Amino acid sequence: MHTISQVDTRIITEIRRCLEETTDRGLLAASKWLSELLLSVPASKRNTGISLADDLKETKWFSKGQREAEELDADVLNVARKCMESRQYHRAGHFLRNCASAKARFVAVYCQFITSEKKALHEWHKTDNTRNQLPLPVNNAINDLLESVEKSDDPWLQFLCVFDMFVCLRSTIHSSEALFLHRLSRIPEALDVLYRSLSICPWNWSAWSLLGQCLDTPTALTDALTSIDLPLDHPLPQMFQIKIMNELHTATNVEIQLCDRLLGADYFPRSLWLMGQRGRALYDTLAFTRAQGQFETMFAIDPNRIEDVDIYSNILHLLEDRKKLSSLAEKFLLIDQNRPEVCCVVGNHYSLRVERDKAVKYFRRATQLDRTCLTAWTLMGFEYNEMGNFPAAIESFRKALDINKKDSRPWGGLGAAYDSMGMPQYGLFYYQQAVKLRPSEASIWEGLGICYEKISKTFDSMTCYKRALELLDSSTLSPLKRRVDLRARTAKLVKVGEFQDLQEALEHETKIIQMCDNELFNVNLKANPPSRDGLVEQYLDAVYNVAEFHESNNGNLKLAYDYYSWLIAVGYSHAPRLKAPLLELIQTKAGCSLSKTDPPEFQYSLDYKEGRCLLLEFLRQQGMEVD
Repeated sequence: MHTISQVDTRIITEIRRCLEETTDRGLLAASKWLSELLLSVPASKRNTGISLADDLKETKWFSKGQREAEELDADVLNVARKCMESRQYHRAGHFLRNCASAKARFVAVYCQFITSEKKALHEWHKTDNTRNQLPLPVNNAINDLLESVEKSDDPWLQFLCVFDMFVCLRSTIHSSEALFLHRLSRIPEALDVLYRSLSICPWNWSAWSLLGQCLDTPTALTDALTSIDLPLDHPLPQMFQIKIMNELHTATNVEIQLCDRLLGADYFPRSLWLMGQRGRALYDTLAFTRAQGQFETMFAIDPNRIEDVDIYSNILHLLEDRKKLSSLAEKFLLIDQNRPEVCCVVGNHYSLRVERDKAVKYFRRATQLDRTCLTAWTLMGFEYNEMGNFPAAIESFRKALDINKKDSRPWGGLGAAYDSMGMPQYGLFYYQQAVKLRPSEASIWEGLGICYEKISKTFDSMTCYKRALELLDSSTLSPLKRRVDLRARTAKLVKVGEFQDLQEALEHETKIIQMCDNELFNVNLKANPPSRDGLVEQYLDAVYNVAEFHESNNGNLKLAYDYYSWLIAVGYSHAPRLKAPLLELIQTKAGCSLSKTDPPEFQYSLDYKEGRCLLLEFLRQQGMEVD
């Protein structure tokens, strides 16, 4: 991990300078990000007495001639900015038609692009719900706009950003030449332009954001960072790495440690953006409790922050914290009910209450507010899966993939939907795409195993199940029911499959007993409360299978005798052969009385367990004497 240079007077001056430039050009998202980052620096560092007037007014891209041109255009630029603030983009472009400065050209082209995007979107919606509607709006003005800024040396004209109409209206920004090349799918050229732009003006966060849209693997991220002319200890490449690894859902402890360092006293200790990124990284590494704590710290600093609130609600949903999720939904509905993130929070609230129709209603509302809301499309797909409406689920997941093919969740959702429709070959393909993106997700491996099992590829299925078990066993939040189900499925395959291994099957069955002993201690089996979700039956099946193995293979006959005795006592109904003569037969095989406590011939005692057997607990509760 590289050393990161501390935030000093020069970095603060660079941030202030870029903040002024992005504000002047109407790049509101970039200026908001920079202003919040600046505010996160301790006041003792920020208030150094250096003003922009004392700053270097001439850089390698801002020449004396450009400064003079801007001064001549200053009044017109001021009017244009006011028009942009009131969303009168046509008027802004009209005022700037005779201006000569690079900044005026940037604002003019930016306004033309927003106007053309609005027109393209309007034309696209004319064909709603028809066969003639294209997957995305087509902006025919892109080529002309590209020609107007092509080959410019100005880093801002190399970068005028806006992905599409909705992103424009929400003030997320990108770049001129780089954006147009990106929209024309000329990715290599777009990357070259972005590298040049960022090497000259590194604090333009919009350029970093657009660069991230061109990267789809950690290797591509490494190549990009080595292509930008910045010192290795500059904080921006580290921040960009955190952002991209989170977007690729491949964040590790490295990214978490980077966040910790950048949140240190010498950097940006109160950066809400970095706190949000750290929370996302913890969420992706399945450290849900730590992620919850990070988001709660962030919201304690800024209680009304809407960014990242949808991720926080996902965590509360996974932790099944109904009270906090309900309070969160109620609070943010009052703040702004027309934000997609808030709609996702409310959708998660209803999903946790198993009110599927209401959950879908709010997720769909989020997509109507922002058709690029990846979280909403994905969560809506999962809700449709739960409702059994698989065609609608498939449509939602495909919409999500149109937005971002780097997210494993829609791929996995498609796999589950096609598998549920009885099309395991299709499900297999989508699960394979998901596992490439997120190899540490147990549910994807489990889905792969189910599909392989359905097409009779037993060995592949067992391999996937075992990988899923490894991941589940390493997680402290994996539900017992899920682990037991998967282990029972694996044991069944191992016993009857082409690669039969009865000893391995025994290990899985024994593990089921031990897990239930440890995690369901002091539970009355006979009562069988619904909360245990069928675990008692699976536990009894495992006890029977272990006993049958030892009886059939002349293994630990004392263990088989005890287990059969307990099953008879609790009235186990799934094995008709469990009768008193069976116990006599086992004693005959053993050649001694197995009713005694721990006969030395078998070296067996109940101490072999980490916990106490539920069946023993049941017998004690019935007032029976047990050894």
